Amino acid sequence: MKNKRYRELAAILVMMTMAAGSVTTVTAQENTETATTEEGETDAAVEAADASDTKSQATALEVTDRFAQQTAIDEALLQEAQNGYSLEEALIVVNPYGTSPLSAVAVFATEEACGGTVTVKGKSAENDVTGTFEAEKDHIVPIYGLYNNDTTEVVITLDDGTSATFEVTTEDINVDYGTITAEMKSEASYDYTNLTFVCSTMGSLYAVDAAGDIRFYTNVGGSLGVHQLENGHILMPASYVLKPSYYKEGMIEIDLMGKIYGEYMIPGGQHHDFVEMPNGNFLVASDSPDLSSVEDYVVEIDRQTGDVVWELDMKDLMGTEDGQSASMDTDGSEESDWFHNNGLAYDADNDLLLLSARHKDAIVAVNMEDKSLAWILGDPTGWGEDYQSYFFNPEGEDFEWFYAQHNVSILDNGDIALFDNGTAKVKRVDADNRVSGDDVYSRAVVYHIDTENMTVSQVTEYGKERGADWYADWISGVVSLDGTQDHLWITAGSHLHSDEENRSDYYPKDMFVQGLTKTTHIDQVDNGELSFELTISGDTYNALTFRSFRMPLYTEGKYDVAAVPEVYGSLGETSYEESDADVSSAEALPDGWNFVLDGSKISLTGSYQTEAAADELTPGKLILVSGDSKRAYNLTQSAAAGDNGTNVTVKGWTSVDGLEGQDWDIYLEVDGTLYNSGYKYSQS
Repeated sequence: MKNKRYRELAAILVMMTMAAGSVTTVTAQENTETATTEEGETDAAVEAADASDTKSQATALEVTDRFAQQTAIDEALLQEAQNGYSLEEALIVVNPYGTSPLSAVAVFATEEACGGTVTVKGKSAENDVTGTFEAEKDHIVPIYGLYNNDTTEVVITLDDGTSATFEVTTEDINVDYGTITAEMKSEASYDYTNLTFVCSTMGSLYAVDAAGDIRFYTNVGGSLGVHQLENGHILMPASYVLKPSYYKEGMIEIDLMGKIYGEYMIPGGQHHDFVEMPNGNFLVASDSPDLSSVEDYVVEIDRQTGDVVWELDMKDLMGTEDGQSASMDTDGSEESDWFHNNGLAYDADNDLLLLSARHKDAIVAVNMEDKSLAWILGDPTGWGEDYQSYFFNPEGEDFEWFYAQHNVSILDNGDIALFDNGTAKVKRVDADNRVSGDDVYSRAVVYHIDTENMTVSQVTEYGKERGADWYADWISGVVSLDGTQDHLWITAGSHLHSDEENRSDYYPKDMFVQGLTKTTHIDQVDNGELSFELTISGDTYNALTFRSFRMPLYTEGKYDVAAVPEVYGSLGETSYEESDADVSSAEALPDGWNFVLDGSKISLTGSYQTEAAADELTPGKLILVSGDSKRAYNLTQSAAAGDNGTNVTVKGWTSVDGLEGQDWDIYLEVDGTLYNSGYKYSQS
């Protein structure tokens, strides 16, 4: 039976929730009376120079409820559940929250409490997706695993044997990932109940089945650091960028319906990775709270409150110049990224935090209790004498150090797994001898360490034999599917190739070079042999993959339509400079600038055009004024050449922490001109 009503309800939900959950933004001229004079000038423009008058017109920013739209959808679905749809006439709503277009819900009622099974038919039987739902009378049943831009057959069977079949159609997600192909070499160890979740570097999370077909998609948050939690939900980076290009304000907990259950705000933000600890808290790869240095900070976040309960600054443990990686010459990173932590692991048996420091070619272990160095795994070349005792001595004829690695994990026996990107294969002090051309290769590798005798041996590797065709200079990762070295899941996520030059030795700084084919290889390797490979390739940046992981679509993480999302923690007080700006001479801000207050921060977006070259832009400032206090916050400006000059896009923010107890008038300084926004921040 084909249900024809789900599109109608979906449209109603969208219209209703757009009204209920529209973001409260304020535009610079929106709330200012602008009576026009005979000469065509506005009263507001004439009076802009009068500071006291302008200040009196300032409009207080209203707090935006970032979850209002989701709450309205929840309420609408709960209301529909009271309407008594039979199973045969169940109401099917595709993508109810607008964030997961290949998911849906079925709304129906049964006379007696009854559970059942959902089967989402695959294009072949082994790719069927199956889940169960609990016994209730009023049902809002999640449907996961619909095909993209297609019609999927869905069978719902109650425990009493009653069954109904629906044909559910989805719209195109409109994302080009290139060509996705799957090759099954051996089914012996492959688990069809799990799908491959792919973290695209361009910011979307999607899942494919064994045939390479997309069965889940969302772009509700970021993708650099996504894991399934013990409760079955997914924790992923939040969407707002504190600092380009991937330093996010925190993390969000979602289910596969795209519903958000909580948002964690973190001083210094989040990047690359996090770990769910045995006590439920999160260890998060972060940046210095003032963002003056990046990827060298770790914080522990209380699961229940979002408070920072432990923090680590790697600058307290080592020098920025020691052991520098040759990858720093080709990554295109600023010197503030001296450490580049791209992975975390927690050793509960020894209370150790492991960090993957790409720009040190090292895995660094830190004692959680006293924040002291425990050991360093990597090539000791270029490190000072004070650090040499922390390094391991290699054993074995086949031993090879790793360089510019990504990801780190601990196997059940204590061995260390990582992805050896293999950049240069020498330290920065030997950069003249870096490997290039056809000699480049990457590896997934497992090491065994002996901390008593300070020795290390290489247990297994994969990828070297595939040479330059499998080379992935950055991102990428490896995890064990069963806690052992025998079953590894590997993502080689950044292969770039030029057919014209017939070369693959490319680096992060080459990512946006035109004409390069981008390829990800995702491999299951069992006992050293390739058993399954997923290849994502094309002339699209979406083909590049940060990491991937395996997970079923139906998990213990129950979709809870009645759950109310919460915001935890805060961004802390944003660093600022004292300003000497003469606000009495501020001009009225032109149209097109938007200011948002979401309860955690004030943020703004806008743009302007200037005759200045892109590399000669005047720094932009957000200026808050309260009495004699004037605080200036740096803005981010992105410039591009236009037909009539340079087009500049501006973004900026400040946390509301530290603004308590005062009213703050909001000014903006861009392109050498000071503007009065006409708005203020007030807690009253």
